[in-house]
Amino acid sequence: MMMKKFLSAALILCMPLSMTVSAQTAGNQEDGDAVQEVIIYHTNDTHGYLSGDGEEIVGIALAAGLKESTPNSILVDAGDATQGLPLASLTKGADVIELMNLAGYDLMAPGNHEFDFGTETFLSNAQKADFPVLAANIYRNGSPLLKDVQEDSSGCHAVLEQNGVRIGFFGLTTADTASSTNPAGIKDLEFRDEIETAKTEINHLEEEGADVIVAMCHMGNMDASCTSADLADAMTGEYQDKIDIIIDGHSHTVENEETNGILIVQTGSGMAGIGKLTLEVRGDEVSASEELLGPADLADIVPDAAVAERLKQIESSQSDLLGETVGTTETTLWAGQVGMVALTRLVETNYGDFTADAFRSAAETYLQTLGTDTDLPVIAVENGGGIRAMSPNGDITMGDLISAFPFSNTIYLKKVTPAILYEVMEVSGTALDGQDKENGMLLQQTNSGGFLQISGFTTVFNPDGEEGQKVVSITLDGQTEPLDREDTTTEIMMASNNYIMSGGNDYTMLADLPKYGEAGGELETVQTYLESCMKDGVLQGYAGTGNRIQMRGDGYEPKDYTASILIADQSGEPLAGQELSYRVDGGQRQNGITDENGILQITLSDGAHGVRLADTQQEIYVDNYSGFGITVDEFREQPVLTFLSDGSCDPVDEERGETTESQSSEETESAEAADSTAPAAQPENSFPVVPVAVVVIAAAAAAAVWKKRQNKK
Repeated sequence: MMMKKFLSAALILCMPLSMTVSAQTAGNQEDGDAVQEVIIYHTNDTHGYLSGDGEEIVGIALAAGLKESTPNSILVDAGDATQGLPLASLTKGADVIELMNLAGYDLMAPGNHEFDFGTETFLSNAQKADFPVLAANIYRNGSPLLKDVQEDSSGCHAVLEQNGVRIGFFGLTTADTASSTNPAGIKDLEFRDEIETAKTEINHLEEEGADVIVAMCHMGNMDASCTSADLADAMTGEYQDKIDIIIDGHSHTVENEETNGILIVQTGSGMAGIGKLTLEVRGDEVSASEELLGPADLADIVPDAAVAERLKQIESSQSDLLGETVGTTETTLWAGQVGMVALTRLVETNYGDFTADAFRSAAETYLQTLGTDTDLPVIAVENGGGIRAMSPNGDITMGDLISAFPFSNTIYLKKVTPAILYEVMEVSGTALDGQDKENGMLLQQTNSGGFLQISGFTTVFNPDGEEGQKVVSITLDGQTEPLDREDTTTEIMMASNNYIMSGGNDYTMLADLPKYGEAGGELETVQTYLESCMKDGVLQGYAGTGNRIQMRGDGYEPKDYTASILIADQSGEPLAGQELSYRVDGGQRQNGITDENGILQITLSDGAHGVRLADTQQEIYVDNYSGFGITVDEFREQPVLTFLSDGSCDPVDEERGETTESQSSEETESAEAADSTAPAAQPENSFPVVPVAVVVIAAAAAAAVWKKRQNKK
């Protein structure tokens, strides 16, 4: 509970650039002792998770029903709504804005990912919104970006009147957006200081007679140059106690705490919950309390029928495309989140290897088609934050690919030198902060969307090294000697998405390098490479990681490790002394037995692996570097597999030829096979050639010497 006094501002005429939105009004203002209550429901970082499931996702139809059922309520969003799952990304956010209109949203502050599709798409979405979109610290050509984009709106602040209480809102988007979305698409924008902007907006809202001031922030409580807590702490002197509440987003965390007398709230992400902020105003006193509501808390709420019907129509129109099977994988392609850990932002994964290989393959095909610089070594990198979701073992659908690669990026080629490559990899390893000497687990508490997945070279990091000195060595594939850190003349061709090549995630050393060419769209490149890597419809060559990113902290040397997995029956009870068989990375079955606590212990080679019992099960993730299967804490849950009673998990019969050799031996063979960037059927260090028809079409499309290869299916 937060309570503070505020100075009652005189009600005056609104400034020309202000917006006052009248909502349902009730209450008696004549009685100065009467308590006036207003409920603010809030969401953030929904990322297309709008379909409620009754268990883990609230969904937008239920959010709309909640608002309808609550007198004197307001519904707002703190950003990152228009990008993410295909529901959001296929129409670049337009469908999401339509649904938010139907749901009765009253206000929104944009997040950094609202700009993933460029400035003009963002402005188009803002124009479609029936509610104020506020971004006070984003400017273009010297004026607020959203000024007059919506009728009678400053684009910076708005006053909503509810139950006789004038609630002033202003919007702030992290200034880090300049490097945390595609810089090429927003190069005309200026992101101004969040704290100074807040002070300006407070002045405006006080002049307009706001009784309560709420900062709608997409800043978060971690990994930002200015967090919401930093903003609160900066409200001193004449601005002390001027902000009542900060409704936050960006960090995908749950916040409900007071900093410098300001209540800061956030709901996590993916619409797993909706925040209920209760304001009570009595005279000149304001109190606020926050409650996070999950699906179970809303069981008695009736979803809005119109929103649910329109959502169903949108999803139906996308279902044919998204359900198309483009291949099969015998082991999970790891990305996205496991527990609280975003894997590709922390460690090498097989999906990271696959993606970087796809970029490298497209770049090599591009050069071969043009017949230029074919003697240069080719490498590729992909930022971990650019691979948004895993693809579980089984069928890979078009929807899976779109969920993993929602950004509509383009593959750029640029020439770099070893010196620049070392700079790049130092930025990649910025978040590394120590390594356990015994088991190799990385000790940092944060990760970075700029952590790179790589192809064409090996990098050795020392997580215990000083900042700027974490890269021990970089060695190109096929070479035995590391590159010289001081070499500024040797040319290497690098492929990556236009986000990284334009300086995103602080890769500023790449931004001003001349673009050599474009090798096609990111999604199309990945899909084409996937098709070239399949044998009989099954992806080959990506069981386990390729050991390209090696962590060598002070005193740690790679070695086999023991992972612990809880085995439960179909009712969730641990199974003690259970004999069984399992697969690692889709390989041959191994026999095992659980201990008295139902724990199966298996020995694995250094690095990440996917483990399952039945072939119909989704694999679980274990990895000594990220700590899964090694420890259980606030970031990592105990890996659990279910033993099925249908015989699919029983020990294997040795007469059937199943192996009983040690897992360490099998995993060593698997890792050696994965060291090749090509599928097993290809020669070592070669790539499946992108289909000739694609190359011919792309080459014919350009008449100049520096032709652009579109690389589309």
